[in-house]
Amino acid sequence: MSASYFTIVHIIVLCIILLLCVLFFILSLKAERKLFLSLCFTNILVSVSLSVFLMLVLDKYTKIGILENVTNERILRNESIVFKGQVRNIGKFTISKCVLKIKLINQPLSKDNLSGEALFKPSGMSLFSWLLNEKKDTHPNTVEYSFEVAKDLKKKKSASFTVNMPYPPYFTRTMHVTKLNCY
Repeated sequence: MSASYFTIVHIIVLCIILLLCVLFFILSLKAERKLFLSLCFTNILVSVSLSVFLMLVLDKYTKIGILENVTNERILRNESIVFKGQVRNIGKFTISKCVLKIKLINQPLSKDNLSGEALFKPSGMSLFSWLLNEKKDTHPNTVEYSFEVAKDLKKKKSASFTVNMPYPPYFTRTMHVTKLNCY
């Protein structure tokens, strides 16, 4: 994590959790010796779990980025696809990192070629394929890649990005799904 990960809200929440942890530790000192260790363990476990959970929730509501002007262009020469666009920080705090996930989904189904084999591919002993040394499906219907598209993005600023990924040549009609996660 970079130094810009923590906002003032993160620091305040961590200080409150630390104060509660210390308070519960002081209260557990008054308990019997047998109970003291289990109370301390529970205190630490709950504090760490609460901290991790609240950091994830705070990231969702304090570090907000959106995609703008996303375009794609397929390059036939080297069977790849290029995505271009911008990431804009619409939150009130600096975003330390934005990761763009792009999923390409092949949609070979249409009402003309709708058959049982297209909907259901019998797998036989796929559970034991590792034992029989069978090859996996060489033509998957979905391909997913992740790219870091922005780093240390100040509030109300934007950053341009260009990412390149391989495009499976056997895809016929492709649907693109993009998702942006900012931390």
